[in-house]
Amino acid sequence: MSKYFPTPKVTQLNSDVELIAFDCQDTLVQLVYLAPGATFPLHQHLESQMGMIISGRLEMNVNGIKEIIEPLQQAYIANAYVPHGSVNIFPETALVFDVKRTINSSPSVKVDEVFINVTPKKDETTGFFCEYVVASWFEIAIIKIPPGGVIPINKSNKEQMGIILNGQLIITVKEEQQLIEYGSIYYAPANILCRGYNSSDETVSLVKILIPPCSNLAEQEAKITARSLTAT
Repeated sequence: MSKYFPTPKVTQLNSDVELIAFDCQDTLVQLVYLAPGATFPLHQHLESQMGMIISGRLEMNVNGIKEIIEPLQQAYIANAYVPHGSVNIFPETALVFDVKRTINSSPSVKVDEVFINVTPKKDETTGFFCEYVVASWFEIAIIKIPPGGVIPINKSNKEQMGIILNGQLIITVKEEQQLIEYGSIYYAPANILCRGYNSSDETVSLVKILIPPCSNLAEQEAKITARSLTAT
């Protein structure tokens, strides 16, 4: 079993909801299919959670705030113990990715907005323009890799997870290489080299997720707290 290319675990919760889960050390990445009429009642848990719609539409409810979220247009965020749920009120199946991670947040850290819209930005690694979301504990970049496009050798002080939305990419993490497509992901721990290449004749959409390791999150929060104390 590969640490860098996690094996999917498929769970049929009921006739309306299917989960495909990937274990990335401290982080759980899921692809979720919700049939028309499917409902996730309001619930809460220790882990902070965020996600986006890949296709279809969904009514999200986060702590009583409801919004219709559209494909790859906004992220929702439900931090630890914040009630959240969803219902598919539309006639087509909704496909969502969500990410769960235990985040030890300090009370001094700014609370994220419940829904954050994407904004255009140039991806620093590839040089391609992308749609971008940044929050207190994660970043998301949605990048289109053209035929022959290269993801140069890179490493980050953040953990990186990549979800392929269509087509195929050749991804190398450390010394392990795989051809991955939709339904599989790659995982690059912090400070591990990775690279990629689109060998196909179609443009491939990649969702890149960056999360600081727990130690880095603690350091960031300590810096924020120190700045707040200095300001007062």
